[in-house]
Amino acid sequence: RKLRIRFFPKNISSLCFCFYRRLIIVKHLKLRAWNWNRKQMFEVQNIDFIKNEISGVWFKGDPQETGLLKLDSCEVQQFTGLHDMNGYEIYEGDIVDDTCGRIGIPQSTHIVRWNENEAGFSVYDYRGIHLPWKPHLLVVIGNIYEDSDILDK
Repeated sequence: RKLRIRFFPKNISSLCFCFYRRLIIVKHLKLRAWNWNRKQMFEVQNIDFIKNEISGVWFKGDPQETGLLKLDSCEVQQFTGLHDMNGYEIYEGDIVDDTCGRIGIPQSTHIVRWNENEAGFSVYDYRGIHLPWKPHLLVVIGNIYEDSDILDK
C-alpha cells in the first residue's frame, strides 16, 4: 500500500492523497510567499516542485502576475486556517499582538510558527518560548519579512 502526495500544478488549492485509486481531498491550502529578490509578498497560485518554480499575484499595488520565479528565492507560508479578532487571516510568519485594546498594558508581540512537537501552528515570544494559542484574542500587526522592526521594540 503506497500513499502518494500529489500537487496539481495548475491548482494547489487542495492537498490530495491518492490511495488505491481513490482521490481524497484532505485540506484546502492557502499559501503566500515572500520573494527575497523583490522584497515583496505574493499570493501563491502555482508551485512546480520538479522545475523549482513558483508563481502567483503580487499583494501590493495593482494585482499583477509574478511570472515564474525560482522556488529557492521565496519563503512559502501557509494560512493557519484561523482569523484574528478583526477577521484578518493568520499566516505562518505573522506578527501578532495579544494586548490590543487593553489600557495600560505595553504591546506584546509574538510570532506565529509551525510547532513540530504539536504538529500545528503556535505563537512564540521573542525568546522562542511557546505561548498559549488564542487567535480570537490576537491582532495581526505585520509579518516577519515586511515588519521586522516591530520585533525590535
